[in-house]
Amino acid sequence: MASLPKLLVAASLLSWFSLIHSFSPTRLAQVSRSTHPRMTPHRRVFPVLSKLKPNKSTNRTVLYAAPTANDSESLAPETIAEMIEVSFIQSCLQLASGYIDVLKLFIVSVKAGYEANLSFEVLSKLVEECPVNSAGRDLANEEKDLRSEWILVVYEMLNGLKVSEPMVEVINNNQCAKERVHQVVLSVLAIKKELESEDEQSGGKQDAIVAITSLSVDEAIRRSDLLTKLNDSCNTPIEQALLKNDIRVAILAIKVLEEEKLCSEGSSSSDFGGEVPRPPIPGTS
Repeated sequence: MASLPKLLVAASLLSWFSLIHSFSPTRLAQVSRSTHPRMTPHRRVFPVLSKLKPNKSTNRTVLYAAPTANDSESLAPETIAEMIEVSFIQSCLQLASGYIDVLKLFIVSVKAGYEANLSFEVLSKLVEECPVNSAGRDLANEEKDLRSEWILVVYEMLNGLKVSEPMVEVINNNQCAKERVHQVVLSVLAIKKELESEDEQSGGKQDAIVAITSLSVDEAIRRSDLLTKLNDSCNTPIEQALLKNDIRVAILAIKVLEEEKLCSEGSSSSDFGGEVPRPPIPGTS
């Protein structure tokens, strides 16, 4: 994918970051529904206004400033749990249609819990006890396990990338899922390191960030002997689906971090001085 579309994706993703900081989780559900109207509606919510923040024009596209600490107060753990609950259901619906937008939102929501220093066990319990039922029914145990496994992938990736010091505690009693996630995370991080080495050896001609964030699941499996072995050892379509979705979440976690970093770097290099001008948002002043 060319650099222009990549930056446009980054700018689009920032609107999700802004929404997380500016609106309630129930409104996030409305965003998903308005983006993909075929999806099942949840409950009555208020309209959402995008909060894009013009920042700096380049010869390629327009960057947007990431939300600052002054944009909103810290999210409550219960709010983070609700964001995860809503975005998980929508992520599953989107993946079935080939979309990954809300899966990115799920990753950002889990990252919010990670940055709030909520242990994996605590965050999982909060999500489990969340009173919101955006699916319109009780989730099956398999669906709850999948949600928990995706949260685990994000936490392990963030720990592996050393996003926080000290690392956030991760305790999971599901040994099968724990081992699968551990091997997936190790493999994806190894691929990232390998691509960075290739980038360095090429003198920057091979962009490691573009390579890792545009990597498909099948390409990741081909590049990793461990992932190939894991894939070949899958005995059922369900096992293979779990593995491939774990790989997808791990790669997207890197992509989300890089896009967030791109937006933040655009903010720090603003031509407008210390404070980035923002358009007036009706009803928020």
